[in-house]
Amino acid sequence: MADSNKSLQSTVLFAVGMACLSIMASASAELKQLDDQTMAGISGQSGLTIELDLNAEARSIAYVDDGKALYLEDFRIGSAVDPNKAAAHRIKVDIEEDASLNLDYLVEDRRIEFGDIRLAGAPGLSMGGVFFDHSLDGYLNIRPGGAVGGAGYTFDSAYTMTGGRLGYRTNGNEFFLDDMTMSVEALGVTLDVVDESLILQAPRVVADWQVGAIRYSSNPRNHGVSTDTDSGLALSSYGSLSGNYELSSRTAITAGGRSGEGLRIDYDTEIHTASFIYRDDGHALAFRDITGAYRIDDLRLDVARDWKNRPAWALTLGSLEGSLAIGAVQLGAGGRSLGQVNISFLLADQVFNGRPYTNAIYLQGGGHPDAGPQGLRLATEWSLQLADLSYIEDGNRIIFSGLQSWGRGDVTVNVTREALINNTRFYDGLRIGFERVQAGYRINGLRVGNEDAPLQGGTELLLALGFYPAYEFELDGHLTLGAGGASGEGLTVNSDIHIRDGKAAIIAAPYDEGSGEISQKGLWLSDLSYDGHVRDMTIDVTEEGLELVTGEAWSTMDIGNVRVGDKDSGQSFGRVVLQKYEKGSSMTLIPGGAGEVCAGGVGGNAAVCEASGGVWENRGEEGLTVRMKQIYAKAENNTRKNAVTWETNRRVDGTGQPINGTGTQLVLDDIHTSDGGDFDGDGIDDNRFGVRTDLSVDVYQTRVVKKSDGVDALGVPGNRGDEKIMDSAAAAGYRYVTNPTDQDIDNRPLGFAVGARTQFRELSISNIDLVHPTGGAQTAIYGVKLQNVDIRANLTATPIP
Repeated sequence: MADSNKSLQSTVLFAVGMACLSIMASASAELKQLDDQTMAGISGQSGLTIELDLNAEARSIAYVDDGKALYLEDFRIGSAVDPNKAAAHRIKVDIEEDASLNLDYLVEDRRIEFGDIRLAGAPGLSMGGVFFDHSLDGYLNIRPGGAVGGAGYTFDSAYTMTGGRLGYRTNGNEFFLDDMTMSVEALGVTLDVVDESLILQAPRVVADWQVGAIRYSSNPRNHGVSTDTDSGLALSSYGSLSGNYELSSRTAITAGGRSGEGLRIDYDTEIHTASFIYRDDGHALAFRDITGAYRIDDLRLDVARDWKNRPAWALTLGSLEGSLAIGAVQLGAGGRSLGQVNISFLLADQVFNGRPYTNAIYLQGGGHPDAGPQGLRLATEWSLQLADLSYIEDGNRIIFSGLQSWGRGDVTVNVTREALINNTRFYDGLRIGFERVQAGYRINGLRVGNEDAPLQGGTELLLALGFYPAYEFELDGHLTLGAGGASGEGLTVNSDIHIRDGKAAIIAAPYDEGSGEISQKGLWLSDLSYDGHVRDMTIDVTEEGLELVTGEAWSTMDIGNVRVGDKDSGQSFGRVVLQKYEKGSSMTLIPGGAGEVCAGGVGGNAAVCEASGGVWENRGEEGLTVRMKQIYAKAENNTRKNAVTWETNRRVDGTGQPINGTGTQLVLDDIHTSDGGDFDGDGIDDNRFGVRTDLSVDVYQTRVVKKSDGVDALGVPGNRGDEKIMDSAAAAGYRYVTNPTDQDIDNRPLGFAVGARTQFRELSISNIDLVHPTGGAQTAIYGVKLQNVDIRANLTATPIP
């Protein structure tokens, strides 16, 4: 062990010396005698001060692992402003009285850049380029003695970074974080060798940071600049970021990859406090009062091959376990809170549907083949063994319990510009592509109050937001995030998504009721295929909340079988095809839930509500309201229209599978909304109101009454109309009360409450057809109109014994 400690001391001292030498080295391949001007930049008085301009280049730097190489090409250190100039460095070196080494440094206008990253065995493809601009002002103090003895080292460090840019470049297009600033202080960091691992412990790291803008450029002549070189205008921005954190961590680095050479990392972090804020034109989406901890166990880095035998830089994970608590999610003007969010998770190997899954990312070059030779391809596999997500508002808690997810497939990343190349349509922005991603997720159910509360349904109340309790699918397509929202900063989204072999649950029972995994029963959309397209959807943080506005969207969901019971073998209602075509639809997420409502009655105040037999409830200040406006456009063709088709009595093939298009169909064709007249005088009925739905989501106590006389499923007696009251002293955790007292009312069961209101001025169906497999289509009804509809509902999901 003594030899190892001496070796570590020698290694650190050698590294410090080499760092100083490398800083002083010029880019030239030959040694040169120091001239008078260079000598004038070196001074010594109670220490050594080095001043120099650094401009270094290397055509290629190779990292070799078990004979397989990763090449970092076109490496450069120099000026960020002018590629032909050097970066200024000043380093003051002192030996303190306690024999510690102190380095005070000032770095100005420095760029560190790799023009390309390539893998041996993949000619013509690369991962693209990365650049990092910055100026640094800070110090580093190194003294003998680590955490486990005198053989190690202790570091104190602090620095301030200004003028930062961190960018990713593919095929002449750039996505980068601009105007970055950061202040970091890390005191008492220790470095030791324990057994065969290098242990780095940081008892306290404090930092605050800011990203002035997240920018995009499609002009190849731009490189690491904030304004377009041709027009002089500021590059489009996705918005800005800021935050801070205080944490402690322990990192263990060990030699050896998953097989042969490589690197192993084990990492523990405790987040004492943190915040994360996204701003769009001054409006903030803030995650505040963040605390938590996580552990990375057995992360291996190798140059290896993926499951398709493609060369890659492999990151394979043993497990990742952690928890995170967000004290407040604030949105819109005034910093109103949606509530608190907690999550606990475990990423680890697991078998889903008879197939083992692990957690691994294999980084490769190329991206989408039509986007150009530069880009990223991530052969990805994940296994979320278990996660619980809880939401707390006004002190009430609901838990989305037993979330699991799994999948495998390729994810591509490119920075693209708008173009049509080889029949592939690209858009301006950061393009995230999906290629044969086979994935799924499921949730066990809801728990209201605490982790020991009984499982219950209620996730189906979120179907309006596109959330299914369980979903399995195969995914292809892309999501492209462009810079700029409806006005100014924000995001613009264009996407094309294709899903095959889908199985989505409308209602699902738990997959584990406490005695192990069982087949999940429910109402299923099986044998599902989906083809969806979104154009020019903008996402902005506004004074009201988070607003999503769709330029144009159309989709076709073909559900081969609507099944009851088992997703594969349950009885089928037949085939359903849903086609949607929308223009100008929107969704806004607003802080605050339903507020004051009349549950089970009608009335605008407590007296009127209670007189009607209802219960007047004040559901508090926190919560979430989702305001949706769906503009169903008139049909343009067979793919861009709103229609519903129900098909039954289909013929079957030789394997017993039904053949689509061979049965009897009921078709509701060309469904569209209207304002009921031409009010702007353009000769076309206006269509601006659409179908408007407000969903207010709260966690709140609610009145639950017994539906029949006698004992319930858990053996608790009561009469019809008795109210359910939670009581920890009762055997089942509750009892039934005929005339509840005020104290009883305070112990009503918590529920997942959704208040809804839907309105439209006019909804039309052009025709309703009956289609016979041999006789063809016959129109049963020409034209149906529903006008001036206003529907209100107040639903609360609670456990049912």
